[in-house]
Amino acid sequence: MTKKDETLAQKFKNSLPLIYLIVGLLALRWTVVEPYVVPTGSMEPTLKPGDRLYALKCAYDVRFPFTDYVLFDTGKVERGDVILFRAPRDPKITYVKRAVGLPGDKLAFRNGSIFINGEEVAKAPAEDQEIMYDIYRRDEKTLYLEQLGDVKHYVILDHGIPQNRFLEEITIPEGHYFASGDNRDNSHDSRAWGFVPKELLKGEAMFIWFSSRDWRIRPERIGTLIQ
Repeated sequence: MTKKDETLAQKFKNSLPLIYLIVGLLALRWTVVEPYVVPTGSMEPTLKPGDRLYALKCAYDVRFPFTDYVLFDTGKVERGDVILFRAPRDPKITYVKRAVGLPGDKLAFRNGSIFINGEEVAKAPAEDQEIMYDIYRRDEKTLYLEQLGDVKHYVILDHGIPQNRFLEEITIPEGHYFASGDNRDNSHDSRAWGFVPKELLKGEAMFIWFSSRDWRIRPERIGTLIQ
């Protein structure tokens, strides 16, 4: 081995800790957390355009780093979870929506309200919930507090727009979910492109780590947990 080769070998050896660190961080990024920037208002008021959030990738399964191979499941999607997933019609695109329907559910939309297994999902006007959203110049009665199950409470927007307010009852197949935006009348979701297969899940949205819009930072949203 020449002196030049020995020098190169030593440099490579010295750089190994940095290489290991980079590979470890990439593996962590692939298996544990997923950053995402909200591009549209389909999830308002829960998520606003310009919100930067982190999703917990191992919320439902753990995958072999740098692949989509599932090593083992870690949990199940619960009704009302805000999920990150690859778009069924174009897996290169990532969506964030609320899982309102689970495998086996019979789901329908009637005049903007969700019916699951024949029962209407409870909702009430949100004006008495001390909820303030600075960008909304709509009538307060278009803000509703909706409840899925015993735990999930969140606010939806209801504009009363005719399109997308009705959907005949459908049965969600095994291994699939029905995803909808909280901005119910202004959301491109499962009503348009169908169910979300389990294998397209990327994780559960957890919290907003930064938020800005038109160069204006929104400090009141930083650290907000996503319900």
